Amino acid sequence: MTFDPTKAGKSLCACGMTADTFGGLCDRCVSLQTLGLGAHATSDEIENTFLTLVKVWHPDRFAHDPTLRLQAEDKLKEINAAHDYLVANPKQQQRSVPQPKRTPPCGLPVEPSSADSEPEETEEIRRILRRRQKSKAPAVLLKVGFALGAVAVLAILWLTGDSFLSSNSSTSRAWDQLKLEVKHDLAVHLGTSSTPEAQQPVPAATPTPSVAADAQTSAPPPETARVSRTRAVQHLQGAKPYITAGLTPSEVLSVLGNPTSSTGEKMLYVGSEIDFKNGQVAGWKIDPASPIRVKLWSDSPVAPGLTTFAVGSTKSEVIAVQGTPSLFSDSEFGYGDSQVYFQNNRVVSWKEGSVSLRVAH
Repeated sequence: MTFDPTKAGKSLCACGMTADTFGGLCDRCVSLQTLGLGAHATSDEIENTFLTLVKVWHPDRFAHDPTLRLQAEDKLKEINAAHDYLVANPKQQQRSVPQPKRTPPCGLPVEPSSADSEPEETEEIRRILRRRQKSKAPAVLLKVGFALGAVAVLAILWLTGDSFLSSNSSTSRAWDQLKLEVKHDLAVHLGTSSTPEAQQPVPAATPTPSVAADAQTSAPPPETARVSRTRAVQHLQGAKPYITAGLTPSEVLSVLGNPTSSTGEKMLYVGSEIDFKNGQVAGWKIDPASPIRVKLWSDSPVAPGLTTFAVGSTKSEVIAVQGTPSLFSDSEFGYGDSQVYFQNNRVVSWKEGSVSLRVAH
């Protein structure tokens, strides 16, 4: 046997070529393994497998996942390098190594399996895809958890702020007014009422059972009347929401409770009265000493910077200039002992008392 100094200290690959790696494989076998092929692979099998793997590992398939995209780019570089080597070093340059034949017990020739000729995804591809599928569920749960946490934090901040501002005597009135105005604006823009009862008007001629009972009850003795009046005042001290036009009797009762008395389309509360028409608040007369709070909003836009009103001004313009009246009816606004009179929703005259009216002279 002739000694070959170039192979001294080197092992042979299973294909008969000199092994170029620590694993005992030559460069050609390493390239074939990169493509997932055996040493007997033909040039057509190499080309078909290469094209399939390029499609499988193309980075654009993993554009939504930066980590997988980087792994795909590295894998594609290995596939391209293996293919380039196999094209530059075709099979005829390696020693022909006979492949073991599979002989069945009966001695019949073995038919080539279709699975051997069809390129399949490597185990690494399947492992990456499985890991990607498993990682989806925790990511979705994490997003849902963050969303719920944000909602919970906002709810806590709202409740804390509402509790503080409502309990503070210096801010409770302004805070309640702001909430009611926001609620009113939402109802106007969305075209919905604040409560289901408001969408189903209750005829004012038929008072609620509690109101009817009060109306039919005979007048109590003077002492009892004083006690009832005191309790009614104490109850109204805690009434915070505004009464405004368009509320139903049920909504007024939910805010102010049972009236001290009721007659026809009126509810009386310790010197103040709420008037109804067609089942909705259409007017009021509020005692200055009463804790009942009322609010009117302009029904139509008014000119910016408007500071006075005159004959012919609309109710919306009077409200924008003078504010919510303590006396409100279809034909009259009252501000203390001053009155503004209307006809067809337009100012026709006024009577000025101790409360100054901002009229144009």
